[in-house]
Amino acid sequence: MSFWRLAAAVLLLLGVLAGGLFFYREALANVWIGRNLSAVLSAAARAEVELEGVSWKDGTLRAGRGVLSGGDLPLASLAAADLRAAVGWEQLFDPLSRPLHVEVGEAEVVWRAAGDSAGEAGAAPEAGRSGMPPLDLLVARLSLRHADHQGWALQDTAGRAVYEQGSWSLSGRGGTAQIFGLPPLALERASATHDGTTWRIGGFALRDDAGGALAGSAAHEDGTWSGEFSWQDIELTKLLPPETALHVAGRISGDATLQDGVLRGRAKIQGGKITKVPQLVRMASLFAGENWDTVTWDVFRFDFVRHPDGRVEFAKLEAVSPQGIALHGAGHYAPDSIGADFQLGVARRGRPWLVAFMPVLFRAENSGYLWTPVKVSGTPQQPVEDLSARLGAAVAVVPATEAIDAAAEIPGAAVEAAGGLLRSLLGR
Repeated sequence: MSFWRLAAAVLLLLGVLAGGLFFYREALANVWIGRNLSAVLSAAARAEVELEGVSWKDGTLRAGRGVLSGGDLPLASLAAADLRAAVGWEQLFDPLSRPLHVEVGEAEVVWRAAGDSAGEAGAAPEAGRSGMPPLDLLVARLSLRHADHQGWALQDTAGRAVYEQGSWSLSGRGGTAQIFGLPPLALERASATHDGTTWRIGGFALRDDAGGALAGSAAHEDGTWSGEFSWQDIELTKLLPPETALHVAGRISGDATLQDGVLRGRAKIQGGKITKVPQLVRMASLFAGENWDTVTWDVFRFDFVRHPDGRVEFAKLEAVSPQGIALHGAGHYAPDSIGADFQLGVARRGRPWLVAFMPVLFRAENSGYLWTPVKVSGTPQQPVEDLSARLGAAVAVVPATEAIDAAAEIPGAAVEAAGGLLRSLLGR
């Protein structure tokens, strides 16, 4: 009797186990699929691959979350959510037998910081495998940045990432991009490749919220960037330090090339305006009724060279203001020093008494302007210029009567105004 009871109990237990296995067969299969797929991908990528929430049903493989990190890949990590791929049942046993086409809801790629070499290789690839299989990732929202938060970055971009034979190809539209330290710009399009050591940005086009545009191509090889760029109608204040931007307005356009970290180009400013420049305010004091607290420019163009250490050199500067001012020159701006040699021109028309200040202040007359040299030195925090002292010396040297005689051809009211101005400057 006890034998039959024991046999019945065993049969009952086997039945429960069979029923449990039948009921949980799908969950158990998904656990096996997830572990097998993670192990195979880790071995192929020689990196750590973790998959969570893996399931397979009706030919569609899904994962709630996936993370790839470590190993000797050029990226520090790749985290993705809501992964979907069409995978047949037979491929579940050999996931790398065919290229993988994966749709991803959201992904963040973190590239290694400059100088950060890949880690030790992980597990050796499976026998007969050369590494990761070809991957084709379609990402609804892609973010890409460097681990040290330097260099360029993408945010919330609809992108595609293709991996084949050790190289990545990336393309994206929409979202925002950050480049050259500028504020985030809207991304119209971008494409790039990376072979493990070299970035090649085939092309990109960006826009700001005020209609400015920036486009170009670039490459990063042997630790340095090179490329060609053009931009149009970028707000000048976005490119300058805050303390400088308070005194400047306008939109800048131009083009440049980058080689070995040195940016060379030319630019022009439209709608240019500067305010509260002490030297120009002092110069305006020579002219009755004129105020140069704010100076606008019809023409403002120059060539420039920007070095990796932040030093900017400019040359062939030409600027013309409708207020009767012109400026030519060259110089440099660096975090710890500034220096420039300018020729400042003041239109003679309507100011004939200025000729009396030749050659004490103005050294030459050309194209309707009287010209005086201006030398700038010092630091951005404490600039030094030699114009103010020469303005005072010129007024002291030139007698008021000579200045008035030189202006004899202008109407009496203007002569009287000029004489009163000069006498006030001389303290008479």
